[in-house]
Amino acid sequence: MMNKTPWFYRIFVAACFIAALGIRVYGLKDLPLDFHADRQLQSMVKARGMYVNSGGLPNLSAWQRSFAVQQWKAMPIEEPEVMEHLAVWSYQLAGGEYLWIPRLYSILFWLIGGLALLSLANDITGRSGGLIALLFYLFLPYGIIASRTFMPDPLMVMFIILGIWAAWHWVSHPTWGWTLAAGLLCGAAIYVKLTAIFFIAEPLPG
Repeated sequence: MMNKTPWFYRIFVAACFIAALGIRVYGLKDLPLDFHADRQLQSMVKARGMYVNSGGLPNLSAWQRSFAVQQWKAMPIEEPEVMEHLAVWSYQLAGGEYLWIPRLYSILFWLIGGLALLSLANDITGRSGGLIALLFYLFLPYGIIASRTFMPDPLMVMFIILGIWAAWHWVSHPTWGWTLAAGLLCGAAIYVKLTAIFFIAEPLPG
């Protein structure tokens, strides 16, 4: 049916992404403590310290500002602080420390990964298989919770999928463009979080 009625396929895919977005933005302004609270708190403390150090939250007293910066610098550095810097940049644009902003970034990264997964699975298994993969990716309960966190993992997942998607296209079209795209995207995933290498190395062709 999906192959015979492309309009139905497009509507169904769009409905899946709208539903996935709706589920994830529910309660978005709640404190991000529903999943790996200690790890999310680490990112929140880092982002606040960076934001204060850049001139944000001017109403804080001198000791509060100093303490925020000290707390940031005392936090362990487990991976490059990509999400934290992105959050600080967004806080500066928005004019305040809004914790729902980095969570929204994570949701958008996850959904972009879903588009790449759908394209990849369609090429490998056809539209029916692509939809099954997409539904699993978007609506698995663990994925729903994990994809709305102030953590680097959703960004890493997006780059992993995009990197494998680019590598798959490189197999059928071995051009320098696809070579560069696959290398940069896979490299970005590993840069965001080193553990991505274990998920990239196995499925890559060759």
